[in-house]
Amino acid sequence: MMELEWTERAIFEYEILTEYLFSTWSEVIALRVLSEIDFKIDRIRKYPKQFPVVIEQKEIRRCVASPQTSLFFAIKPQSIILLSIFDNRLNHKKYPG
Repeated sequence: MMELEWTERAIFEYEILTEYLFSTWSEVIALRVLSEIDFKIDRIRKYPKQFPVVIEQKEIRRCVASPQTSLFFAIKPQSIILLSIFDNRLNHKKYPG
């Protein structure tokens, strides 16, 4: 399993998402969503090449964690860089990259 490094952007987006979930939804729903994201992150660490490249020039890959959330990452020789936890309801032309 490869090491995972979080960018400052990904950390910020995770904090915003967590705050949103707990303030808008029940604790049960919030924990379920965060658990699903954690599960997908583990899958990325184990099988990073199973996810498609969506930004060719930077080899950025996308994992759909839920209908509302995607994880964008890049594979480096020794690690995986989690670039963004993206809200799919936003304009797709604004994918991180």
